[in-house]
Amino acid sequence: MANKGEIMSQAYHERQSKLLGLYKVSLIQGEMSANEAVIALKMIGFSETIAQTRVREWAALSADSGIETDKERKQRLKQIASLEKYVLQSRLGKKYYLRLKFMRNEIAKEEAVKKLIKMGYKEEIAVELINDWEAEK
Repeated sequence: MANKGEIMSQAYHERQSKLLGLYKVSLIQGEMSANEAVIALKMIGFSETIAQTRVREWAALSADSGIETDKERKQRLKQIASLEKYVLQSRLGKKYYLRLKFMRNEIAKEEAVKKLIKMGYKEEIAVELINDWEAEK
Protein backbone atom coordinates (compact mmCIF):
# COMPACT_ATOMS: atom_id res chain seq x y z
CA MET A 1 0.00 0.00 0.00
CA ALA A 2 1.04 3.56 -0.48
CA ASN A 3 1.87 4.52 3.11
CA LYS A 4 3.84 1.41 4.11
CA GLY A 5 1.71 -0.20 6.78
CA GLU A 6 0.19 2.84 8.43
CA ILE A 7 -3.55 2.95 8.82
CA MET A 8 -5.19 5.04 6.13
CA SER A 9 -8.12 7.26 7.01
CA GLN A 10 -11.35 6.74 5.11
CA ALA A 11 -11.27 10.25 3.60
CA TYR A 12 -7.66 9.82 2.46
CA HIS A 13 -8.43 6.43 0.91
CA GLU A 14 -11.48 7.78 -0.95
CA ARG A 15 -9.58 10.77 -2.32
CA GLN A 16 -6.60 8.66 -3.30
CA SER A 17 -8.90 6.21 -5.10
CA LYS A 18 -10.62 9.08 -6.92
CA LEU A 19 -7.20 10.47 -7.94
CA LEU A 20 -6.14 7.07 -9.27
CA GLY A 21 -9.31 6.91 -11.36
CA LEU A 22 -8.63 10.36 -12.78
CA TYR A 23 -5.04 9.39 -13.63
CA LYS A 24 -6.40 6.30 -15.36
CA VAL A 25 -8.80 8.37 -17.47
CA SER A 26 -6.01 10.82 -18.37
CA LEU A 27 -3.78 7.98 -19.49
CA ILE A 28 -6.52 6.33 -21.54
CA GLN A 29 -7.47 9.66 -23.16
CA GLY A 30 -3.83 10.17 -24.15
CA GLU A 31 -3.33 13.34 -22.07
CA MET A 32 -0.71 11.67 -19.91
CA SER A 33 2.15 9.48 -21.11
CA ALA A 34 3.03 6.23 -19.37
CA ASN A 35 6.18 7.80 -17.86
CA GLU A 36 4.16 10.75 -16.51
CA ALA A 37 1.65 8.35 -14.98
CA VAL A 38 4.40 6.35 -13.27
CA ILE A 39 5.93 9.56 -11.89
CA ALA A 40 2.52 10.74 -10.66
CA LEU A 41 1.89 7.43 -8.88
CA LYS A 42 5.35 7.51 -7.30
CA MET A 43 4.69 11.09 -6.17
CA ILE A 44 1.61 10.01 -4.22
CA GLY A 45 3.43 7.14 -2.55
CA PHE A 46 3.47 4.05 -4.75
CA SER A 47 6.67 2.12 -5.36
CA GLU A 48 8.27 2.01 -8.81
CA THR A 49 7.18 -1.57 -9.55
CA ILE A 50 3.58 -1.13 -8.40
CA ALA A 51 3.29 2.14 -10.34
CA GLN A 52 4.61 0.49 -13.52
CA THR A 53 2.26 -2.47 -13.09
CA ARG A 54 -0.79 -0.23 -12.70
CA VAL A 55 0.16 1.89 -15.69
CA ARG A 56 0.61 -1.22 -17.86
CA GLU A 57 -2.84 -2.45 -16.79
CA TRP A 58 -4.38 0.94 -17.56
CA ALA A 59 -2.61 1.20 -20.93
CA ALA A 60 -4.16 -2.11 -21.99
CA LEU A 61 -7.66 -0.66 -21.57
CA SER A 62 -9.39 0.91 -24.53
CA ALA A 63 -10.83 4.42 -24.71
CA ASP A 64 -14.48 3.39 -25.15
CA SER A 65 -15.74 5.93 -22.63
CA GLY A 66 -17.08 8.20 -25.36
CA ILE A 67 -16.21 11.74 -26.29
CA GLU A 68 -15.28 14.02 -23.44
CA THR A 69 -16.28 17.67 -23.69
CA ASP A 70 -13.83 20.47 -23.03
CA LYS A 71 -15.76 21.41 -19.89
CA GLU A 72 -15.53 17.86 -18.50
CA ARG A 73 -11.80 17.76 -19.30
CA LYS A 74 -11.14 21.05 -17.49
CA GLN A 75 -13.17 19.85 -14.50
CA ARG A 76 -11.18 16.60 -14.39
CA LEU A 77 -7.88 18.51 -14.49
CA LYS A 78 -9.05 20.76 -11.63
CA GLN A 79 -10.02 17.69 -9.60
CA ILE A 80 -6.60 16.14 -10.24
CA ALA A 81 -4.83 19.28 -9.01
CA SER A 82 -7.02 19.51 -5.92
CA LEU A 83 -6.66 15.85 -5.00
CA GLU A 84 -2.89 15.89 -5.60
CA LYS A 85 -2.62 18.86 -3.23
CA TYR A 86 -4.62 17.03 -0.56
CA VAL A 87 -2.64 13.80 -0.88
CA LEU A 88 0.71 15.59 -0.83
CA GLN A 89 -0.25 17.69 2.17
CA SER A 90 -1.42 14.58 4.00
CA ARG A 91 1.71 12.60 3.16
CA LEU A 92 4.34 15.29 3.50
CA GLY A 93 2.83 17.64 6.01
CA LYS A 94 1.66 21.18 5.50
CA LYS A 95 5.00 22.74 6.42
CA TYR A 96 6.89 20.71 3.82
CA TYR A 97 4.27 21.45 1.17
CA LEU A 98 4.46 25.17 1.96
CA ARG A 99 8.26 25.04 1.71
CA LEU A 100 7.99 23.32 -1.66
CA LYS A 101 5.67 26.03 -2.97
CA PHE A 102 7.98 28.76 -1.60
CA MET A 103 11.07 27.20 -3.17
CA ARG A 104 9.28 27.05 -6.54
CA ASN A 105 8.41 30.75 -6.20
CA GLU A 106 4.69 29.95 -6.26
CA ILE A 107 4.11 31.83 -3.02
CA ALA A 108 5.47 35.16 -1.73
CA LYS A 109 7.51 35.52 1.46
CA GLU A 110 4.81 37.49 3.30
CA GLU A 111 2.12 34.97 2.39
CA ALA A 112 4.32 32.08 3.52
CA VAL A 113 4.89 33.80 6.88
CA LYS A 114 1.14 34.31 7.32
CA LYS A 115 0.46 30.65 6.56
CA LEU A 116 3.09 29.49 9.03
CA ILE A 117 1.52 31.72 11.70
CA LYS A 118 -1.88 30.17 10.93
CA MET A 119 -0.31 26.74 11.39
CA GLY A 120 0.70 27.70 14.92
CA TYR A 121 4.22 29.09 14.62
CA LYS A 122 5.20 32.29 16.38
CA GLU A 123 5.94 35.20 14.08
CA GLU A 124 9.65 35.31 14.88
CA ILE A 125 10.07 31.59 14.22
CA ALA A 126 8.06 31.83 11.00
CA VAL A 127 10.26 34.65 9.72
CA GLU A 128 13.40 32.68 10.64
CA LEU A 129 12.12 29.61 8.78
CA ILE A 130 11.42 31.67 5.68
CA ASN A 131 14.86 33.28 5.90
CA ASP A 132 16.43 29.82 6.13
CA TRP A 133 14.44 28.72 3.07
CA GLU A 134 15.59 31.81 1.18
CA ALA A 135 19.20 31.03 2.06
CA GLU A 136 18.75 27.54 0.57
CA LYS A 137 17.62 28.98 -2.78
